[in-house]
Amino acid sequence: MKSRFYLGLECAFLIALGVWAPANAQIRFDRAAYQALADANSSQSIPLGTQITLSNWQNYKQFMPMSMVAAYSGRYGWKVGPGPEYTIVVGPTIPFKWPTTLSAATEKYAGQAQLVKVPDGSYTVRGYRAGIPFPKPSGPEAAFQILYNVWYGFVPTRIHYFDPSDQIDRFHNHYVQMVDVIGWRLTHNSDDVYPEDLAFGKGYLESTRFFLMAPEQVKYTTQVALLPDDPEKLEEIYVFLPSLRRSLRLSSAARCSPILGSDFVQDDNADGTWLQPPSFNVTLLGEKKILAMMHGEQATFYNDRNWDKNGVAQWPSPAVGKWELRDEYIIDITPLPKLGSYCYGHKVMFVDKETWNETWIDNYDAQNKYWKGEMIYLKPHPMNNGDMFVYRGTNSEAMVDFQNTHATTSRPTEEPAFDKNCKAECAEPEVYAFPGGLSRIMR
Repeated sequence: MKSRFYLGLECAFLIALGVWAPANAQIRFDRAAYQALADANSSQSIPLGTQITLSNWQNYKQFMPMSMVAAYSGRYGWKVGPGPEYTIVVGPTIPFKWPTTLSAATEKYAGQAQLVKVPDGSYTVRGYRAGIPFPKPSGPEAAFQILYNVWYGFVPTRIHYFDPSDQIDRFHNHYVQMVDVIGWRLTHNSDDVYPEDLAFGKGYLESTRFFLMAPEQVKYTTQVALLPDDPEKLEEIYVFLPSLRRSLRLSSAARCSPILGSDFVQDDNADGTWLQPPSFNVTLLGEKKILAMMHGEQATFYNDRNWDKNGVAQWPSPAVGKWELRDEYIIDITPLPKLGSYCYGHKVMFVDKETWNETWIDNYDAQNKYWKGEMIYLKPHPMNNGDMFVYRGTNSEAMVDFQNTHATTSRPTEEPAFDKNCKAECAEPEVYAFPGGLSRIMR
């Protein structure tokens, strides 16, 4: 145990470096702060071409999630700097057109999905087939409808990319892991390449596989996670450990355990959507105009030099693209007592009303102090038929731990491979989508 003398020296050192803030400076959850943001139907706006910097950001904080406010505030170790690389350039709000297959599936099954109350007062879903289950949320259950629209959100049937995930500590030491990522949508497909429900995927909604390629000391470590089709069932998590040359199944209670040592926990998987909805209460905090990056530039998005990792992990430079004011739902997700001790006291999710993609997630700890910001920057990807759309899990994002000045970044090295373009790596779904394939590693 450290003596008080050395603890005092350590705190003084951290204060001098500007990487530690006193507890009374920490942001706490405040519903009124979210309700005070600019209403989606208000006349408040930001002129096109506006440049938001450290010197003028407070003029526009009514359009910012708490993750942006924390970065600008100077209260934490992660800080937006005064340099031009931190400038936000506001461009026009560019509308999206839904992929043809998503529109067709939503229209075909309109009204079939129903919320069903579970004993503790939350909701599950019955009757969902494909498409967006609740395209026009309304009524007292609107918040739950929004959450399920995100949970069942549109993704291609199969996805493959390489991710140089970067873990950064408070002294800006970088630990990079190259991750081979494969994702499968196993049921409720709104894609035209595969049937709605894959025969080998019965009982599961999605699968993700993270295979560590580097550095050498963790090479071959692999996680396969399966999200059940039934929202009331717990996800299944399997990890292959090269030191043991075998795989283990993690406890279903491991929802708050880190994903391969990162700042993302299991419930943060796929842009925060892999939580178990019936285990939470959901409240709609409002429909607001929020700054977000939805149209990153193809030519610059995958260039590592265009992303800051020192002031605020994975903050995009102006070269990456312009920011937009998007109409978004803000929902507050809180754990029900049946979860017992849970990592987050509040998960405040910002959901784009047009695409049903998250753009920001403000995470608070169990004591309702602001903890981690999931910052999600999107760019459109080409569909099989030429449509351009955004999907979760294939973007540039960072889980920024403001309390502990730690962060994990995630961003593909190039345009991910989808569906027909996902070739040899996805040729055997029974291998790559399920834990049985872990037995082939190192053989």
